[in-house]
Amino acid sequence: MKRAYILFAILVALAVVAYRPVMTYVRGGTKTGASSCEYEGRSYRLAEQRRAADGCNVCACGENGWSCTKLACRAGEGSGTISGTLSYPSEAIPAQRVCALNLEDDATYCQQTVAGATAYAIPAPAGEYFVYASLEDDVTGKRAYDSEFVRCGLKAECKDHTPVKIALAPDGTATADPQDWYAVGQFDLVSVTPSRYEYLTHNYYPTSVFSVMARGLSKVELFSSPYPPDPAHRDDPPFSPIGEASLVSEERDVQTWTLPVPPGFQAMEVRAKGTSENGEYLWSRDLRIVRPIDTAAASSTVQ
Repeated sequence: MKRAYILFAILVALAVVAYRPVMTYVRGGTKTGASSCEYEGRSYRLAEQRRAADGCNVCACGENGWSCTKLACRAGEGSGTISGTLSYPSEAIPAQRVCALNLEDDATYCQQTVAGATAYAIPAPAGEYFVYASLEDDVTGKRAYDSEFVRCGLKAECKDHTPVKIALAPDGTATADPQDWYAVGQFDLVSVTPSRYEYLTHNYYPTSVFSVMARGLSKVELFSSPYPPDPAHRDDPPFSPIGEASLVSEERDVQTWTLPVPPGFQAMEVRAKGTSENGEYLWSRDLRIVRPIDTAAASSTVQ
């Protein structure tokens, strides 16, 4: 009899312990283990996404409720809109982060899309842009640009993967389709180092080099246009070869190429041409106004 009483007491205690978390969940005290999320009268399944109220972020339904990306949304008076279509080389289109990179001040304006989205729209100030898409969790740094390859129809015989400059007027609209997931090579950065950047000029020192950070390239060459510019070719300046860069390191797929700056060199623009082993090529963005500096050694912040 005593043993039965003890067993009954244990069962009651277990029931009380189990009852509390179950009722807490039913009453909405915690969302741990939740199977859906609610938003504006609609129920969303786990991992299902929706557009955030700001228009440029995305929220995903998780066991602890909504989790949203935190992109800064910036659009001032007189801003225009860059929009276009998206794709991906698979049966499904994953969520993508679409960005417009301002070629004047390097400001970036982005929008996060939901899985399956085939279009985007980014508010941005007037200016010239490169537009690219990337995958949110891709650590490789792969970017799919709106490029000459896209404009060529994504055909195998099209070898030029140079990003296309997108011009956006105040209060205007522009179209860009960042779908070049097929490019083997990619430029991340072209610079002069060490240098002192002031008044839109890259002032270099006697020991400076052209430095190129890229991916998937087998050859990098540098070209320049004359300084001062030729008035007869102001809109279409001629570019002459500077030389072929050397691959000095490659770590986690990021290549570093360098070429010493020739003594007394000066140019209005410097650009790099990268070639991949399969014959594909692309041109980098321009490095504006490169000139020597009188100081014998670098003593300022490297740009």
